[in-house]
Amino acid sequence: MPIASKESVADEVPRVRQTSYVVTRNTKPAALGRVLDAEDPKAAIVFCRTRGGVDELTDQLKAQGYQAEALHGGLTQEQRDRVMGRLRSGATEILVATDVAARGLDVDRLTHVVNYDLPVSPEAYVHRIGRVGRAGREGVAISLVEPRERRLLAAIEKLLKGRIPTASIPTAADVRSMRLQRTSESVADLLADD
Repeated sequence: MPIASKESVADEVPRVRQTSYVVTRNTKPAALGRVLDAEDPKAAIVFCRTRGGVDELTDQLKAQGYQAEALHGGLTQEQRDRVMGRLRSGATEILVATDVAARGLDVDRLTHVVNYDLPVSPEAYVHRIGRVGRAGREGVAISLVEPRERRLLAAIEKLLKGRIPTASIPTAADVRSMRLQRTSESVADLLADD
């Protein structure tokens, strides 16, 4: 579903594929891992509401083998610059951040935005997903929605004037199949390249 501001020109309209997954709080970390494995983002921002949530999730992702870095207001400017440099260079693939830390962030490599915690306001959702799909590029916005947050999701949909499709968390078999498909496509691209 395209997201456009009143001032945007047709060529500048962000193209963002949006999906939501309904998950319980205690299954969120595992659900995030499955979704990341299925989507295989080039680079992603995962939004959390609090600094503590950012630090905790970053540690969990690192323990699962992901290249993840934290970005929040508790870091010095020098630390933030280092984290952003690693994201831009490809040394980091997942940035776990709060809204405040990610404000104004523009990284060409970003392909995915994940709302690990839904934002409190629908406008913040639009700001978050605006990190991808810039300059005519396509992007993906994924939201992990707790059952108690369905009304908040409805408010976001009302602001967007459209529904955000709800999907089932990919199974291990789904992830294997998607990886096989990506590998097959990569091999075909290599064989077709001179």
